Amino acid sequence: MRRLFNLVLLLALLCLTACSDEHKSAPGGVVSLSPALTELICHLGQEKRLVARSTACDWPESVKKLPTAGDFAEPELERILAMKPALVVSNEFVNPKDADALRQAGIAVELHPCDGFNDYREWVILMGKLLDCPHEAENELKRTDGRIAGFEAEFNSSQKKTLRALYVIWDSPLLTAGADSLPDAVGRLAGLENIVKSEKGYPSISLEFVLKEDPDVIVWFAHDKDWKSNPSWSGIRAIREGRVLIPRDDSALLRPGPRIFDGIADLKSDLETMFADKETSGDAQP
Repeated sequence: MRRLFNLVLLLALLCLTACSDEHKSAPGGVVSLSPALTELICHLGQEKRLVARSTACDWPESVKKLPTAGDFAEPELERILAMKPALVVSNEFVNPKDADALRQAGIAVELHPCDGFNDYREWVILMGKLLDCPHEAENELKRTDGRIAGFEAEFNSSQKKTLRALYVIWDSPLLTAGADSLPDAVGRLAGLENIVKSEKGYPSISLEFVLKEDPDVIVWFAHDKDWKSNPSWSGIRAIREGRVLIPRDDSALLRPGPRIFDGIADLKSDLETMFADKETSGDAQP
């Protein structure tokens, strides 16, 4: 009878332990507060390590099942501390003191920019070390370098004219992508030349500047805005002639992550279709 009692007690304790552990972080768990890094972690086959994400992390679809632990670059400290992850990764923290608080609690924090292809390569190498998946990281580096080289070789061999482009991030005020920004780098691989060359980052510019530069095409990222309702835009030739391209998935182009190369391929294809249609209708390519 005593042995039976001990067995029942052991089973009860095991059940209680399983129930209490259900909402705890897995050993070595990772919290990602960057959509691009969340995608990279999953791409490297380490999605099982993720225990929480930011509210902006929405790809792949499966990560939406994870609890959130803050907004992009803004951790919810109490929630993360309760999860007890081994690692928190982000491009930056809005409040740098949050990183100190997490580190004092024994949680490793990695904060590095991820604004372009070089940054992405550095994150791939770092993730390979942090998540103990060096082989997967090496394969991703080879894929990254191969896709970039392929885009460059394809454009050089095509002898096509470079199209001058304006990237609209927001239209009121007019916010665009400048030199050395991610859209600028993406556009170059798609055969586009940014008309904004003198300013870096994401500067605000005037419609007068756009009229003067007269871009061949406008890549429109401001999905919730409609240029057709703004009469000021009608003076721009690219607007009048219907050369406004809305990316199929702007997150694939605005996040320096594994999907960006598919986004570039889609952009190239859509540009070719746009100008092929113009040529067919009698409008010559600029």
